[in-house]
Amino acid sequence: MPRDQEPLVIGERMLTLDPRPQGRATIDVDALSRHLCILGTTGSGKSTCAGVLSLELQRMKIPEVILDRTGEYVELLSSLNPTVLTPGKNLVISPFDPKDTYAYKQIEDWISLLDHFSHVTHGIGLSPLQYRVLREVFDTYFHGTRRPLAIHELLSRLEDEEKDFTELRGWSESIEALISKLWPLTHGVVGKTLNTYSRNFDVQQLFEPGLTIIDLSPLPDDRGKNMLSQIILKEVYEEVRKNGRTGSVRLVMVLDEAQHLAPNEKGYVSIPERCAMELRKYGFSLVTCATRPSLISQNIIANSNTLICHMLNNQLDIEYASGFFIGSNIKDSLRRLPVGTAMLQVNHPEPKDSARVRVGTVIQRKMLAADLREPASSTERMVEEVA
Repeated sequence: MPRDQEPLVIGERMLTLDPRPQGRATIDVDALSRHLCILGTTGSGKSTCAGVLSLELQRMKIPEVILDRTGEYVELLSSLNPTVLTPGKNLVISPFDPKDTYAYKQIEDWISLLDHFSHVTHGIGLSPLQYRVLREVFDTYFHGTRRPLAIHELLSRLEDEEKDFTELRGWSESIEALISKLWPLTHGVVGKTLNTYSRNFDVQQLFEPGLTIIDLSPLPDDRGKNMLSQIILKEVYEEVRKNGRTGSVRLVMVLDEAQHLAPNEKGYVSIPERCAMELRKYGFSLVTCATRPSLISQNIIANSNTLICHMLNNQLDIEYASGFFIGSNIKDSLRRLPVGTAMLQVNHPEPKDSARVRVGTVIQRKMLAADLREPASSTERMVEEVA
């Protein structure tokens, strides 16, 4: 996007003692390539804020993808006519489907995927022995074939591996732990989505102008949601790199409840963190939404040059978030923010003073309220009359 392009309008700047807006609150489009965080407690206005951002991105015809863990954005943004991908229906992905002529080139990527899945779902990565077992199973299976490996077949081969090494200390326990982690991915809607030999998902479709919502809500728990999200993130990462460097924003990806995919785990670098640290010059923008900043990786916040923070009421969360802002009394301000109001810090192209913002203009809030079939509040009617 050219630098003289009009900015994204995310709300109205407010003074503490004056209910009337003092002008627009904006973010430069090219600031998105340096990533953005939306923080705040449940019910404080994060989803509405992400919705306002989506309205602006679609106005500017910038491709956007939302990994929607609860399904709320499907309803909130219905007026934008998004493409909705639903697991088990129009979203089916075989995790171990060779793309290259030589499948063995992807074995390390598949093991890495399982390691990330183990970290974010169970709080611990794969052991060196589990790495070895998986490498042997994949190498044996893909020797001379490019046929996808379904998860249930991987489990069967792990069981065969276990039988061959029953007398070796630690092997049986390591393999059983792997099987226990992967078995839930073979049943129900999760199984229909991931335990397959086929796919109907093309990552390139995400880069077309428009909004794509990946509705994770049909998946019953975090295991399926985490695995599917990480598969998509890895494919997006590879596609962005393949497209080369650019000065424009090619894709904005929103992670709802980002703590599930980028946990604050010492010594662990998640897939979203890699995207945030490595893809800035490739036109990729990461938007992370979280209820508690202390639960998400600090690399995510440190690599986000724009922060929109709604009300926080936990002291540890306030400490994590307040260090990002410029200005005094930020900690007290974060405790006192009413619903729909946030503190905005933009550090692009250079750091600016933080600002108190009522998220969304009157028109934007009405559009989102209409999608939810909710009438505008009396406060909004007053603001409209003042405007």
